[in-house]
Amino acid sequence: MPVRRDIQVLCHEMTHWFDFFGTIWGREYIGDICRAYRALERGTEEDFPKIVRLFDIDRTVLSPMYYRFTNAPSVPHTMDRPWTIDYVTGAEIDADGSTREDKPIFMARFGENPTRRTFARQPVSVGALLEVRAIASEIGAAIAAINSHKEKGPQMVEMTLANRELNELAYNHDLIEYSTAAHILSVQSGTQELFLSTRLAAALAFIALNLRPSDFRKIKTPAAFSPFGNRNRAFKKRGDRGYAFVAMVFNGGRYEGDEMEYIERCVASSNLGTPAAVLEAAAAEMKDPFWFSGGNNITSHFFRESAMSGHILEAHSRLPLYRLTLEALLSDFRAVCPPFLDSEANFVELNEGRIDEYQPEIMHDAAHALREYTRNLLNGCRGV
Repeated sequence: MPVRRDIQVLCHEMTHWFDFFGTIWGREYIGDICRAYRALERGTEEDFPKIVRLFDIDRTVLSPMYYRFTNAPSVPHTMDRPWTIDYVTGAEIDADGSTREDKPIFMARFGENPTRRTFARQPVSVGALLEVRAIASEIGAAIAAINSHKEKGPQMVEMTLANRELNELAYNHDLIEYSTAAHILSVQSGTQELFLSTRLAAALAFIALNLRPSDFRKIKTPAAFSPFGNRNRAFKKRGDRGYAFVAMVFNGGRYEGDEMEYIERCVASSNLGTPAAVLEAAAAEMKDPFWFSGGNNITSHFFRESAMSGHILEAHSRLPLYRLTLEALLSDFRAVCPPFLDSEANFVELNEGRIDEYQPEIMHDAAHALREYTRNLLNGCRGV
């Protein structure tokens, strides 16, 4: 059933697209990208910091190798023999080598079961939240594709294959950033089933990606975080979304069988009100036009897609546990779905006519120019 894997990849990547354009985090990131492109166009020294700022923000999405490591465990692990997890915090190292206590990093330290021998350390980055959401969509797409098969025999075989693939992904130490959020939730809440842990983690990740600056100040610090001292305050002041996710998981306690009740409890126990209120406030903010003076043919692409941000967020908010499904992709999200390439490099459009809105060659050349400019600038100001 090769179509299953195609549908999985489609839902995985479209989740990334919609989380980029349909969350508060994404909007903030787009603002920094557009400011960097405008700085590139102007080419003045006073605009250099905007380009360096984007470089630093890019590094926090998927944390630099300095802050993480992974080695193969000495024995295989599965849901029946899960990895152990401890939590530590660190701080970013500045360009001059100094430790920045105002930029703390929340990390999960993974160990073998039962020895607890550490084999990996992974920051709970924005990238970890984005990946657990994409994996949840992918798993849901796999199940939907398999259930569409009319014959029970092939259906059972395909479900066995899909379960094997997804369990291997969950315990692949080289891809630990993809599964970090689900592992944290599974250990703290007591969930034992892979898809359940992933979709609950994806729902809380969506809340974390849509917190506004004022929300972070309200987050209740879990009692277990007391050893982190003043760094708790710094995480909130910085608006660290990975920290917000883990705090909600710790504050929520054990999973008791009702998925939405658990999500609501995690949010409420963190002093954030209700998930609905968080997302309604985020959607209201996203409906404000995203624009600043002096746009160009590059930033206009981001402005156009961002005009749909409110719709994307509201559509996600109506889905069970805020998870993209193939059915939703072909209905509520169809109008905002971008064109994409199939495995034969053919353009595919779910919403006919949108391909005319894109200029891939211009965007590719602009991205290349920004990378080269950034590399040259970093060589001058940081020696890298």
